[in-house]
Amino acid sequence: MMFGSTSGGESSEWSAGPTLRPLLSSSSLAYVTVDATINERDGSEDHDSLAELEDGFKAANIRRGLGRGRLVTVLYACLVSTMGSFSIGYVLGFSSPALPDLDNNRGSYTRVNENIYHSLFNALMPIGALIGGLVAGWLVEYYGRQLSLMLSSIPMVAGWVMLVITYGVDGPLFRPLLLTGRFLTGVGAGCLSVNVPLYIAEISPGKLRGLFGCMAQLALTIGVFTVEACGIWLHYEWLSVIALGVFAIYVPLTTTLVETPRWLISNGRDLQATKALLWLRGRSLAISKEQKEIEDQLASERGLGIWESIQAFKSRPAFHPLILALLLMFLQQFSGINALVFNAQKIFEDSHVSNAALVVSLAVGGVQVVFTFCGFILTDILGRKVLLIMGGLIMTFSMIGMGTYGYLTNEPYCHPDAPNKVNFTTGCEEHIQPLAITSMMFYFVGFSIGWGGLPWLLSSEIIPMRVRGIGMGIVTFANFSFAAIITGTFQGYQDAVHPWGAFWSFGLICFLSVIFVALFIPETKGKSLEEIERYFYTRYRKTNHDSI
Repeated sequence: MMFGSTSGGESSEWSAGPTLRPLLSSSSLAYVTVDATINERDGSEDHDSLAELEDGFKAANIRRGLGRGRLVTVLYACLVSTMGSFSIGYVLGFSSPALPDLDNNRGSYTRVNENIYHSLFNALMPIGALIGGLVAGWLVEYYGRQLSLMLSSIPMVAGWVMLVITYGVDGPLFRPLLLTGRFLTGVGAGCLSVNVPLYIAEISPGKLRGLFGCMAQLALTIGVFTVEACGIWLHYEWLSVIALGVFAIYVPLTTTLVETPRWLISNGRDLQATKALLWLRGRSLAISKEQKEIEDQLASERGLGIWESIQAFKSRPAFHPLILALLLMFLQQFSGINALVFNAQKIFEDSHVSNAALVVSLAVGGVQVVFTFCGFILTDILGRKVLLIMGGLIMTFSMIGMGTYGYLTNEPYCHPDAPNKVNFTTGCEEHIQPLAITSMMFYFVGFSIGWGGLPWLLSSEIIPMRVRGIGMGIVTFANFSFAAIITGTFQGYQDAVHPWGAFWSFGLICFLSVIFVALFIPETKGKSLEEIERYFYTRYRKTNHDSI
């Protein structure tokens, strides 16, 4: 939709009737633009312009089914943005095939075989993501959600380029290039972890926001599965080339997206917000109501800088949602997910499970993809709260099963040559192996349908608009900090409390997460972001509510 300025007059009026025109001639999507001319005085807009805009649509009698809503357009925007989530998963899974490849002495690309470099290679990704998350919190506030999606690709592309060129580098430059490349891909992953869920949450209609929001987690699991599958046949430098190919498609497509209406309105660009809403919703009279609702919510919140945004968290309606989001991230990471993903093969090998690599591939890859898709479908049917509780219970019983397996296969019980053996359990490893495999599989089922993507979705929903960018940056920083802590300490913790003790403690945290969600997390299914924000605003002036 294009607006121009007239040279005279003080009232807003149409200079030409609305015309229909495709924005993307190569796309089958029915994009609409309206050519209108609206006069402005002192940079402020006539508040009747939206009504006149709708009247213009009525008068022109524009058809083509746009009144049904432009879900195809929203789907397109979500699919493009979730290519960023695919890239995050690709970065997360990259070390699994890359490190063994680097350890095999095959020509010029094998340089790393010391444990310290393995640890550095793994650690630099979450460290980079910590920084990327904080940077993205600033980017999305000052440059917008859509532009930030493009800017986040810069460190990611730079990192993959470095990893590609290490193939032809010998000598002392190899390791700095390798580790710097890994760090930069982590920075990009941290930026996209903020940008993607925030963009999707702000463009999606309230009743389908959960469905679209879970697309990000689904894309992430597909990214992990893709890099692990490709790593069976390809060396690490070719895996890096594939990642660059994804960005060669992703970056141009992001230029076809619109900025989110909420960010535009919060920055005083109301007419551009109208254009964005028309692009996203089509010729729907509801856009006037939606824009008015956003404007009312943001009327007193424009112009907050970084310091003002931080200061805004002193208010309980902003501080309380941030604490809930941080606790969701704490429970997600301390349920043991990354400790299990990064150490799954070793866990199964230590538990004497045969074909450990195949089991890990199926559990971490295929199961997560399939059941993340199931959660994606169920989010706006059952609701966020039900899926989190259901997933937490499945994870709890799965960790009890893993701990029980580790306890029963402990040396005094199962090894026939061990002292103080228990005769009736001699040789029990063979008979109870299915308990370990089944428990691990069900753990990933529970995590995928609930605790994988929903903490990110809920965080982007419950943090107020005026501090959402900074808030999501803080939440992302915390998430990767928790991930670094749990992955860095898992081996020592397991040695101290034995494997079964570690599994049972993860199970306890999973059970506590169920209680936390049941008592403190409101259901946001089908609610607009403005309704959710009003809920937290009024919560402290009334008795506690269990739902919005």
